[in-house]
Order: sequence, then C-alpha cells, then structure tokens
Amino acid sequence: MLDPLYRLFGWILSFLYDWIGNYGVVIVLFTIIIRAVLIPLGLKSSRMMVRQQALQPDINEIKRLYPKDLQRQQQLQQELMKRHGISMAAGCLPSLLQLLIIWPIFGIFRAPLQYIGRVSVDNIKNIAAVLLENGVITEQMANNAPNMDIPIMNGLRQSAASLAEVVNNGYMSLSQLVNTEFLGMDLGRTPSWNPADWFGPMSHIYLPLLIFPILTIVTMLIQMRITRMTTLTPQVSKEERERERRNPAKAGQTPKDPSVGMTKTMTWLMPLFMLVTVFTLPAAMGVHWVIANLMYILQAWLGYVFYVKPYREEQLMAGAHLDKRVVDESEKPKSFFDRFRTKVE
Repeated sequence: MLDPLYRLFGWILSFLYDWIGNYGVVIVLFTIIIRAVLIPLGLKSSRMMVRQQALQPDINEIKRLYPKDLQRQQQLQQELMKRHGISMAAGCLPSLLQLLIIWPIFGIFRAPLQYIGRVSVDNIKNIAAVLLENGVITEQMANNAPNMDIPIMNGLRQSAASLAEVVNNGYMSLSQLVNTEFLGMDLGRTPSWNPADWFGPMSHIYLPLLIFPILTIVTMLIQMRITRMTTLTPQVSKEERERERRNPAKAGQTPKDPSVGMTKTMTWLMPLFMLVTVFTLPAAMGVHWVIANLMYILQAWLGYVFYVKPYREEQLMAGAHLDKRVVDESEKPKSFFDRFRTKVE
C-alpha cells in the first residue's frame, strides 16, 4: 500500500542528490518540502479547533438543557458541528498522514543505495554476494541487504577490488554509490547509546553522532512547549473543580478540552518514540527529526497568528462588552461564533 510513497520519496531524494550531491543537505531540503506540503493541513486542523472552541458556549447550553440524556447531547452537538461546517475528521487527518509518511522514510534511510542510488534489488543482492564471497561483509548483512544496504555501501568503500568487480559486472556505476558524509559525520552510521563507543577507539565516529539525538529531543520539547502555549487548551482550576463538587449544577460550565489528556500522553510518548528511532536507525533519521520539529514550531506559530490570537482577542473584546452590562436587548452582543466566524472562514 505504501509502495507509491516509497517510489515518490525515493525519486525526490534521488533528484535532489543528483542536483546537490550532499546527503545531509538533501535530507534537510526533503524534510522541508514534505513538511511544507503538510502545513496547510495542520493549519486547517488549527482552524477547526478554534471554530469548535467558538461553539463551546452552545455546547455547554446543550449539556445544561439535557444533563441526563447523553444521546440527545451527542445528536445536537453533531448537528451543531455540521451546521457550522466543523469536521472532526479534518483535525485527525494531519496525524494520520504523518503516520503514513514516516514509515517510508524509515525504509528509505535504511536503504539509500536502492532508493537514492537507484540500484535495483536484484543488483543489490548480486553486490552483496560479491562482498560476501570476498569476506567483506557477513552472511547476515548479505541476507538483509535489500532492506538495509548501508553495510553494502561501506563494504564497497572499504574494498577497492570488490568495487571494481561490481562495476565491471554491471551491477552498478560509481555515480550510484551514495556518499553519506555530512559535516564530517557519516549519516549512514547508527548513533550508539553505549558510552564505551563514545569514548573508545571509535569515539571519532560515534561521539559526534550524539548531536542528533540531543537536538532531536531538545527541538521536540521546544516544539511541544510552544504548541501548548499557542493552542486553545482551557484548563479547569482547582477552585472551579471544588465549586462543581459542592454544586453539581455548576458542572460543565467551564469548557473542558478532551485533548488535554492525550496531549499529556504525547508529551512523554513522542520524545520516547523519537529517542528510540534515532538510536536504532541511521543518523539521517536524526537530521530529519530535527528539521521536522523546527517546521512544526513554524506551523504552531502560524496557527497562533492566524487563528488562536484573533480568537483570544475576540474573547477579550466580548468580555469587555459584557462588563458594561448593556440593558437594551437590541444592543446585547451576538453569539461569539456569529462575530468570529467570518474571521476563521
């Protein structure tokens, strides 16, 4: 099912590599392109969230009128959302697309010779057989070559005789051998979590690679912090919870964001997921995560400027207007959504 994405991403990476010739820069540009395509969907999700928040007073009123009829509450809320063009599926779409996109990226970064160098799987198997026969790689590396061809590229660089044999047999050309060096680091290497590798004989290789796991976690935490600061996640204070406990009739008057619990879970889950991937996949994955996180920060800022900030300003204006205690019914403010809808649409 994901084969079209493998082919598309492989073609983009291969085109960029032929044009630029620097593996690290190619990954940076590729990530920017992919995230730039997804930003409009992310902003649409932010707009839907703001519009849903604008309807919160109406939703609270429905809950007040039908406190014990949950089915009726759900029916009226769905009708309200539909009437104002709010789709919950639109809010989930960016997350689903992100999951679909990340798996091909995992595979491509494990097999750059196949997807970026455009060497066929059959020829990769033939190359692996040559390297195995010459004692350059192990049998396990040869068997896993179609899915993880970085050891094949390393073996060809280490053995000039094997490289000459492979080229003479027509299995690949020299131009197809992808150079994974970037800023003095090999992005084809997998960062190690073992301190013995950081300070041992291979420290010149593994110690610099630690920069990618560190930057990945740092940018992820910054991104999640900014996202929480620039999205609508109203919290219920201790005083409000105590008031609701003493007087159940007050329950439901303060908007509660159902995504708060999920956000807290993702706060811990996503950094852990990224940390696992950067220590189990080539360092190219770390470069991708860092740039993707920076693009997420840009998306959160754009969502704040175009949707969240205007919403909060409208709330302040509405509150100031209500504080005047207008007596004339004709001068009372309209519902928030009626005033704000034109801005978010």
